[in-house]
This record gives sequence, structure tokens and C-alpha cells, in this order.
Amino acid sequence: MTENYPEIIYKYRSWDNEFHRNILLKNEVYMSPPKDFNDPFDCRIPKNHYLIDTPEKIEKYINDGIDKHREWLIANGKNIEFEKKQLKERLQDIDTYQREHEELEFAETDKHYGVLSLSGRWNSILMWSHYGDFHKGFCIGFNELKMRSSGLFGKGGPVTYSTDFPEINPMIQKHTMVTGFYQTHYKAQDWEYEQEYRLTNLFFPQPPTNDNRVIQIPEEFIEEINLGMNISDEHRKQIITECRKRNIKIFQTKKVPFKFELDRTEL
Repeated sequence: MTENYPEIIYKYRSWDNEFHRNILLKNEVYMSPPKDFNDPFDCRIPKNHYLIDTPEKIEKYINDGIDKHREWLIANGKNIEFEKKQLKERLQDIDTYQREHEELEFAETDKHYGVLSLSGRWNSILMWSHYGDFHKGFCIGFNELKMRSSGLFGKGGPVTYSTDFPEINPMIQKHTMVTGFYQTHYKAQDWEYEQEYRLTNLFFPQPPTNDNRVIQIPEEFIEEINLGMNISDEHRKQIITECRKRNIKIFQTKKVPFKFELDRTEL
């Protein structure tokens, strides 16, 4: 087990939602595009072109960029000197250049990235309220190692939280992996209570359809189900029936007397 990785990773869901039910009934998880997230900073860590702040840096940035794409430019009939001149003119208005770069980069991220957001904890009062249908839903737990090593996903690991906004220097060409990590696994300190764990996929070269974003996992990856403390009797019976058929552990969450905490009992 990788150090600091949880053994079980959790997803809070609503039994009223058909797509949420499918996570248990059909073993289906959905790789969300970043544009669907409720955090406007999530997967929105751009390269900082304001760091190109001297004539020498501008010259190096232009030459490195042209050299990187030289073969493509020549193959498409582009004039190298003209492209250099155009890029230098664009860099004179760094505000516009930064904004256009962000718009293009984030649009491509939304098209090609898929993210499965989970958590290292089943007992978050806030997450039950936000994602678990106000404690009326369920929380499904997956085996972290099986999920991460299955080959069904790309990167997997805990999210890093910080009060500092990451600095990605566009002068450094070889930081694709670092940039990708910042995009998918780096968030503001405010979200630390979620103890988020993420699995990601990069769909390339073609953007995925919604169907492509649905990943079916082996049912043995499911370790347990936690029932919300306010779940209805009907939903409770339906989930228990499904879990008993498949020998999945079931827990009922409950309040800890005289504490702002949740506990659970195995059924």
C-alpha cells in the first residue's frame, strides 16, 4: 500500500438518482469533466505567463516554443520568422495573452479529462449533507488498491491542499506531469475536510462521449455500503437486499450522543 493512501475510498450518493444507484446496481462510475465541478478553481491552475517579464525571457520563450512545434509549422506551410514576429506582438499584451491561453487550455481540459472524485472518509457530516442527499442517501466504499491498479484509470491518489496557488512557469517546457497533477490533484485548503482522493483518465485524441465516460468496474472492488442516518425504510430495504445477494458489508450510520460525530453499526 502506498504511504498515506486510504485502504477504502468512498463516494457519497443519493438512492433517488438513477445514475447514482447504478454505482451499486451496475458497478458503474462516471468520469466527470472539470466544468461540472462546484469549485471554480478546480482543474483551473494555468501557466503563469506574467513570469515572462524581461526581453531575454520573451526571446527564449518564443524560440523554445517555435522549436518545439517547428516540424508541425513547416509541415503546414508556416513561415517560421513570421510566426516568431506574430508571437512577439501577442506577448506585448500579456493580459490578453494570458486570458486567451487560459480559455484554450481549460476548454481542452474539459474536453479530454475525466475525474472520479472520492474520499478517504465515510463519516463527514458535511459530505453526507452535500453529496449524500442530506444523510438520506448512501456512501459506497471501494478497495483503493484494486481501483488504482486495475488499469481502468490513469492517475490515482489523494488531493493536496494548500493556501498557496501553484506557480507553473511557462518557460519550463518539460513539466507535463507536474502540470497534470496540479490540474487534477491540487485544491484550496478550504476543501481539506473532504480528504479527497481522485482517479483520472485522459481521453485522447478524441474527446469522450458521455457513454465513454462511464467506467464499469468489477463488483469485487466494492468493499462496503454505508447507509445515511436519515435514509427511508424503502431505500434501506432495497440497498440491503442488493448487498446481501453479493455479500457486501453494510453499515448503518448514526449520531454519536452529545458529540458532533458520526458512528456506524454493521448490519
